[in-house]
Amino acid sequence: MDNISKTDKEVDLRIIYNKIVQIFSSLWNTFIKLCLFIRKKIVFLFVFSILGAALGVGLTFVSKPTYISTLTVSSTTLNNQYCFDMINTLNLLIKDKVPELLAQELKIEIGSAKEIQKIEFLNYNNKVPKIFDDKDTVALVKPFKIKAYVSSPSVFDTLQKALVNYLENNEYALKRKEIKKENIKLMQKKLIGDIRQLDSLKLVIASNLSPRGTSNGFVFGQPIDPINIFKEGINLFQDNLNLNSSLILSENIQVIQYFTPRKKPDSPKLFTNIVIYGAGTFILGLIMALYKENGKKDIPV
Repeated sequence: MDNISKTDKEVDLRIIYNKIVQIFSSLWNTFIKLCLFIRKKIVFLFVFSILGAALGVGLTFVSKPTYISTLTVSSTTLNNQYCFDMINTLNLLIKDKVPELLAQELKIEIGSAKEIQKIEFLNYNNKVPKIFDDKDTVALVKPFKIKAYVSSPSVFDTLQKALVNYLENNEYALKRKEIKKENIKLMQKKLIGDIRQLDSLKLVIASNLSPRGTSNGFVFGQPIDPINIFKEGINLFQDNLNLNSSLILSENIQVIQYFTPRKKPDSPKLFTNIVIYGAGTFILGLIMALYKENGKKDIPV
């Protein structure tokens, strides 16, 4: 039984091997015949390719150019989900081809809105948040990117200001910015009061550092240590400076890197169009030639 089983397996392997050889042999023969057919129709295919390349050149000069640049910003108020939704809303208006509404949202001229082709939100690692399973980079006060596609590089300056204003001055962000400012001012008021009280305490301690008999004055080693009090005064002053910096930088949106458009458009590219349209018309011409040849005889495969 074992010998019979072994023999069957060897036969099966030979069959599989032969099938594989036949398939590759058939493919190779088809390739050779196709090359011979291309050689036969080379003039026709060459002319077709030249026409396609010429079409690619023509389209390069008549197509609307696309300039791409990225704005990098950070937000201390808005999270990823909110920023993504806001930018996506703008992109939907672009897709719906309603430049009037886009201009209204961004508070720009309709002419400038018509030049905007696409706007994308990107996390700093260039990944669009996937229902935000990853850490929220904006909530962690990390930057994010806004990638814009426009027809004219002159639009980038207008668009940049409009996007910052759009994210900064929406109702949600404005309310939280005002709350933040108010909290900072209240904390500053409290710190200033503590600093004044501490200054008064320092004067009292300074005037009583020298012992005056057995009942008056302070003696080192007692619970009140004048050095710690002076250190605490410095700490409070530093806290107040930090709050003052926070108040100055209380804007919701901070621009880290501005749009930096190139002088040459990102698309269409002349060489790319020549290759794509030249190769495309070559394949189209080959299909037509094979179809025509099939009317006379079987396709050479």
